[in-house]
Amino acid sequence: PGSPCEHRTADLPDGSCSVPGTGGLQAGEFDLAKAQRMAHFAGATYCSPDQITHWNCGPHCDGVPEVSDVTLISNTSQVLQGLVAFDKTLDAVVVAFRGTISKSITDWVHDMGVSRISPLTQYPDALVHHGFWDSWKAVEAEVVAAVGALLKKHPGVTVMVSGHSLGAAIATDAAMDMKLSHGWTTALVNFGSPRPGNQVYAEALGKEISFIWRLTHNDDLVPHSPPESFGFYHAAREIFFPAEDPTNLTYQVCDDSGEDPQCSDQCAGHWACTSVVDHLHYAGFELDSANCAPSLLV
Repeated sequence: PGSPCEHRTADLPDGSCSVPGTGGLQAGEFDLAKAQRMAHFAGATYCSPDQITHWNCGPHCDGVPEVSDVTLISNTSQVLQGLVAFDKTLDAVVVAFRGTISKSITDWVHDMGVSRISPLTQYPDALVHHGFWDSWKAVEAEVVAAVGALLKKHPGVTVMVSGHSLGAAIATDAAMDMKLSHGWTTALVNFGSPRPGNQVYAEALGKEISFIWRLTHNDDLVPHSPPESFGFYHAAREIFFPAEDPTNLTYQVCDDSGEDPQCSDQCAGHWACTSVVDHLHYAGFELDSANCAPSLLV
């Protein structure tokens, strides 16, 4: 009683958000305040380039003071946008990616495709969604240059990677690729992510990334695409917010399978995973361009 978490697995005692395991989140606790801070970064990526560059984008920028060295990441031909910055509060380099804006969420899910490739020499059996990987590669050079410059100024800090929707899938591939290709310590905090690859890829993510918090919300439709039946799988650890009310921040720390049937997957059995509204609301915030007014603090 009184716990902010609702546990439905035998190895998680009520009254604690701790998750047993060997490292990262599995050896610690989910931190809602830290996740909310990362949600602000993910939300800020929906704002205009000028607002991002000057860190003057309204509630999302105001919500994360002590941010410096902001670099805009952009690929206009593929309608991709993100940012790299240093967060003094987290003592981390932050990388965040925007979700899709070129079409409706429902249309994007329907058009997502299921083609997979094997781009990781260290994990040849890991199959990754082709489109998501291509999106990461389209911005990789900009991201790596900006992150590398900040790591020279702040050696040894973690690279915290985040995104919402499509941006969450790009963030997943970015965190993995930067770890494998550059040896940087990466962590992943995602909101409403689609499945990024097969189960081998999901397990590899768990081995390589220092911790993964994959937030899901009630009947959000995006985390259920592409379907498991087409060979796609989520990485653990899912943090499930079951309330339809976006201001209700009760959450459940899910099991280590990546596809806990008692978390967001519970709506799949009765075909109820169809909510766009749930997809746009995470950790108490709306993640789209609606919150991109100029800052009231300037």
